[in-house]
Amino acid sequence: MKKGFLVILAMAAVVALSVTAYAGKGMGWGPGGGDCMKGTGGWGPGSGYMMGNISDDEAKKINDERDAFFKATEDLRQDIYAKELELESELAKKNIDTVKASKIQKEISELEAQFDQKRLDHMIKMKKLNPNMARGFGKRGGQMRGGFPGGPCGR
Repeated sequence: MKKGFLVILAMAAVVALSVTAYAGKGMGWGPGGGDCMKGTGGWGPGSGYMMGNISDDEAKKINDERDAFFKATEDLRQDIYAKELELESELAKKNIDTVKASKIQKEISELEAQFDQKRLDHMIKMKKLNPNMARGFGKRGGQMRGGFPGGPCGR
């Protein structure tokens, strides 16, 4: 009798956990929401989440601008990544060349400064396209995409 009760209890627990896995579809930062604009696929809680109600034409302009930013900064982002790997490699050595490590860090800082300026220019363009974009998401765009790099609504 006790064994039967335990089996039924275990099955109920499995069913309860399975149901909660499906109950939250579309909630939080998971697939099924949208690209933070029009609900056209990607990540995010759904249509118009970060930019309010915008037309398809406005969404296209914003997406085009975002895509242009990512394309324009692709080489710069790759250079930053390569330098970070180079620094990591230097720091992993038993006998670290501090002069070389400092030089690499300075190069990384210069590249990041260039990227930050391009990101600022991009953010200004995006705000001109949609003044309500990402309002209330904190400093540096709240680390989200949909106009600003760094979060669940971009590539």
